[in-house]
Amino acid sequence: MTTAVIKSGQGIRSELSRALKDQSRRAGAEDPNVRGSDYRMVTVTAVNADGTVDADGIPSIRCMETYLLPTVGDVVYATQSGTGNWLAWGRGSTGGFALGSTVDKTKTGNTARTNATLTADPHLSVAAIPGTYRIDALLFYDADAAVDLKLGWTAPAGTTGSWWPGGSDSSNTTQAATARWGAVTDIGTGTLPVAGIGAGTIVTCRPTGTAVVTTAGTLALAWAQQSGSATATTVRQFSWLSLRRTA
Repeated sequence: MTTAVIKSGQGIRSELSRALKDQSRRAGAEDPNVRGSDYRMVTVTAVNADGTVDADGIPSIRCMETYLLPTVGDVVYATQSGTGNWLAWGRGSTGGFALGSTVDKTKTGNTARTNATLTADPHLSVAAIPGTYRIDALLFYDADAAVDLKLGWTAPAGTTGSWWPGGSDSSNTTQAATARWGAVTDIGTGTLPVAGIGAGTIVTCRPTGTAVVTTAGTLALAWAQQSGSATATTVRQFSWLSLRRTA
């Protein structure tokens, strides 16, 4: 025999009130006009042609200028205004070299050397994580015409890439000289010389290239005399190195 349970009017009203409150709470959690602004970490699932990204089911999130080179799989900070518009501010920092960022180093003093042993410059080095980097540097230096300046790089094991010294051919002895157009298809092993035209006579070179780093470590511009001499070769203060991570 089944016994029917008849609720009182008070019980029915209580349950209805609770159900309405729960419904209002759920609706408010989903409506930015009720909830106000929102902040969360999201994972990018699509990069759109109009400059927006999709992430965690949220379509067409507008990217701020601080979010460079958006890529599927990025974990980014995103915020939503009270009107419902979403903005992606950028990737969360992991303490490494962020994609799209640039690190600049400038020599704070002169460095003089009297040997042909290639050694990293004490000021022109950058800690790099796995990725692809655009290299740009400008060196102010002086060297005896018989000694010149030998350029190269020290890099983490497994680093590949190509570079060009961007200076005067080492056979030159005057400022009215031809450029050195030869390039090297490795980073960390090959060297190239550029000309000196006399101790105390400052000239410049502009090493540039691309490095693909597979193991975290230090990427540094290295140099020495092309042939050892007691007459010092000096790389001058205000020379600089710039690395930009592109992938």
